[in-house]
Amino acid sequence: MLDIADQLAIQDLFANYCHHVDQGDAAGWVALFAPDGSFEVVGVLKFKGADQLMAMPGIVAQQGNGKWRHQITNIVARPGHGEGTAHVIAYGLVTDWQDGGTPASFTDYDIMLRRIDGEWRIAQLVATLV
Repeated sequence: MLDIADQLAIQDLFANYCHHVDQGDAAGWVALFAPDGSFEVVGVLKFKGADQLMAMPGIVAQQGNGKWRHQITNIVARPGHGEGTAHVIAYGLVTDWQDGGTPASFTDYDIMLRRIDGEWRIAQLVATLV
């Protein structure tokens, strides 16, 4: 098991993830990733590294007209396979508030985290649409 401080830090990481992406804060969102981190929606898109990741919040803002809201729930974080790593599974819900808060998408997340300078960062995030 990860200790409670790590559990809370990971919960905070994903709360910040949602706020940054929904507010179009590309720099804040990318800062949550490792420098070589990746974000993938299976069969839709894949970004790797800070330069490519910077595009994601803009895509969200454009497609959702600034009215999409992300929620990451049911976060289960366990130690990863190496020192300073963690494996996370979670659910992701995006609601569309242009349309009364209807669900826009639901995903299963499979996430690898790496501790960098004492902070948890996303090394790899794979979202599979349900």
